[in-house]
Amino acid sequence: MARKRGDDTIGSLGRAPARSQPIAPIPSPPPPRDELDPHPVRSAVRIWLHGALFDNLGLKFLSLVLAVTVFLLVNNDKDREITVAIPVHYEIPTDKVLVSDQLEEVRVTIKGPFRRLRKFDQRELLPITLSPMASGDLTLVPEMIQNLPPGLTVTTINPHTAHVQFDKRVDKLVEVTTITTGRPQHGYVMAELKAVPTTVRVRGGERLLAALTAVRTNDVSLEGHTASFDTETQLAPPEGVGVDPGQRVTVHVRIDEELVTRKLPGVSVTVRGDGIDAARWTTAPPSVDVTLTGALLAIENAKLTAYIKLTGNDSRAREAEVTIEGVPSGVGSRVSPERVKVQPVLPNKP
Repeated sequence: MARKRGDDTIGSLGRAPARSQPIAPIPSPPPPRDELDPHPVRSAVRIWLHGALFDNLGLKFLSLVLAVTVFLLVNNDKDREITVAIPVHYEIPTDKVLVSDQLEEVRVTIKGPFRRLRKFDQRELLPITLSPMASGDLTLVPEMIQNLPPGLTVTTINPHTAHVQFDKRVDKLVEVTTITTGRPQHGYVMAELKAVPTTVRVRGGERLLAALTAVRTNDVSLEGHTASFDTETQLAPPEGVGVDPGQRVTVHVRIDEELVTRKLPGVSVTVRGDGIDAARWTTAPPSVDVTLTGALLAIENAKLTAYIKLTGNDSRAREAEVTIEGVPSGVGSRVSPERVKVQPVLPNKP
């Protein structure tokens, strides 16, 4: 009986081979108490912060850029103001003239979002047009600013009024007055000044031209001239008066030597003559006054002498005519007195 059970066991082992069973890992022993984190909450916070800061850095950087961009767009798009200059245009009828001061431009303050103002070009705005049908003090309103982009508004206009006054346009024939500056060179004078044409036609407001009798030329310089000359110049009408833009005036200037009359006092009188010793004669008075008339430069350069001419036969006192020597050609002379008393010098008695 006992052998049979052993055969059965051996037989069963031979029929079904034995299966290998997995070996369970041997658990590690728990760390000692002193190696455990004494502050588990702090460790968890550090882990969370590390992940929040360094996990997915690319996405977090992109999100930061988008957030900053949105912030800047929202804050920079607030309403702002700028001031621009806009020209003013006057519509003037052909039969009228503007007699009031003309307003060249106005300063306009425009308000709107920053993005619209940044793209705004003031050259797109049309000039403010003042109608000829209106006169007096006109109020400038925002509606006059045309071609303003949508989203922008006009807050102020400076100045906010414009004075407009018209007058009837008329033509009038007036004289030409030549204006000169400087003077010719010393010794010369302007003897004649003539403009050609002598009259011109001007146009302007009826009330302004009523008191206008002449229109002047641009300045004609005489500085340093010694001879006559012709020059062409333009007209210089007063403000509000118009002339033909092509109208020019020829000015004829005649320059002559300056003529003067000069008195030269105290010219000494001497005695001359063949065989005459001037030291043995005296004259009474000893000098005369000479008056010259002629060109200034000639008179200024004159070297005058006055004398009495005697002969060898003269031996006694007498009156004689004074002769003036050195008078320039073309210069007249007059002596005062014309005659003086000439007498010999008496010898000294021992």
